[in-house]
Amino acid sequence: MIKDFITEEDLALFTSGSRFALAPVLLKEEMENTIATFDLLIRELPKTRNFFVFAGLEHVSEYLLHLRFNSRQLAWLKHSFNFSPEIMNYFKKFRFSGDMWAMPEGTLAFPNEPVIKITAPIMEAQIIEMFLINSVYLQTILASKIARFIHAANGKPAAIGFNRSYGTDAAMKSARINEIFGNTNSLALYHFKHGSHVFSAGTFHYLIMAFENEIDAFRAYLKHMKGKGYVLIDTYDSIRGIKNFIRVAKELERSGAKATGIQLDSGDLYKLSVTARTMLDDAGLSYIKIFAMGNLDEWKVEELEKKQAPIDVYAGVTELLTPSDAPTIELVYKLCELHSGNKIFPKMKTSAKKMSLPGRKQIFRLLKNGKYTQDVIGLENERIGGKRLLIPIIKRGKLVYRYPSAKQIRNHYQSEIKKFDHAIFSIHRQKKYRIQISSALKRLIKQTKFALRAVHHDTDLDI
Repeated sequence: MIKDFITEEDLALFTSGSRFALAPVLLKEEMENTIATFDLLIRELPKTRNFFVFAGLEHVSEYLLHLRFNSRQLAWLKHSFNFSPEIMNYFKKFRFSGDMWAMPEGTLAFPNEPVIKITAPIMEAQIIEMFLINSVYLQTILASKIARFIHAANGKPAAIGFNRSYGTDAAMKSARINEIFGNTNSLALYHFKHGSHVFSAGTFHYLIMAFENEIDAFRAYLKHMKGKGYVLIDTYDSIRGIKNFIRVAKELERSGAKATGIQLDSGDLYKLSVTARTMLDDAGLSYIKIFAMGNLDEWKVEELEKKQAPIDVYAGVTELLTPSDAPTIELVYKLCELHSGNKIFPKMKTSAKKMSLPGRKQIFRLLKNGKYTQDVIGLENERIGGKRLLIPIIKRGKLVYRYPSAKQIRNHYQSEIKKFDHAIFSIHRQKKYRIQISSALKRLIKQTKFALRAVHHDTDLDI
């Protein structure tokens, strides 16, 4: 029996054993009431990215709200770590009791900006790290890549496959991201889970080859699909396939129905789309859509658009689900403050190239003449102006936020991108968006480093 499928109940153990092993350290040292604040952020942009699109918040929120251990998991913890009754009682009652602030999904984010801020008892805050990183990591990579694809297509519809994703969980998350962007996805399980209707994009080579000849395959498909879906015309010869499609489409017209479109999957997509459009129009089939695929990415799509290829829908799979140009992001979860009793201790990492920023922070996005000019990373109680990007999602373990629908996230994203310089969406050149650190945060950095020097007797700590 396969045991690597994960259920919602399993997620309580989606962390490393070392997180559980810390329980005696934190609880026996009476630190269970020490409140920690952690920032989830991306350190730097890949060379081929000018921005990130934040995604994954709803998964994180639902995980935190339902985090608890069942009897089988508790028995396993007892057996694996030989915890004392006191510690086992802690895990038996375990719930996330803290706060989460975050950017809304679909928000453009930049390096060193917290996309999620967690404030909770330190044991709770540290045990959730892996799930937070795992959920936001994949969905933000996918959202950032698909955003580029859509910009390259000049707003034309896109369809994204799922068969070449890294596993079933990645496929489900990619389906969600595509729904957010308004793209077509045909993953039946996703639609079943969400109570929506699955879209059938079109035919496959094996269906065409299963019939004695191509034209019979076209007839059968369009007859039973009532004209819906796209017909793949390049199983044998593309030009002959277009001719056969035209013949069957005209037959369908005479029966009172209409075909939807054709799929192009190989060869020179520009030349083939021009030829197909001409042949279709000459046959009085100007309403037929042309659906192009074939390992497309944003660069190939942009080139087709520059040539004004008569393509109506672009489909992407491999390069969107496993983006080879930027397959990773450095997403980290860093402690920035401890609150014990009446004392607050700002915390920061000072290692070269991996410095983190202390204190509870907010991101202020400044607007001038309808356009965003810069972001300021400041302290949460500062009055800087602009739009505060981090909003409350969970307070004291309770949800205080209404999850937006996929369409509402899409509307938020589309509204936001209109306020940025268009150059930031270029897929060919780097365009840096200005990020500033507030004067108050700069002072706190100096104060924190001074305190670290005093504690560690180290005069070499520097930015």
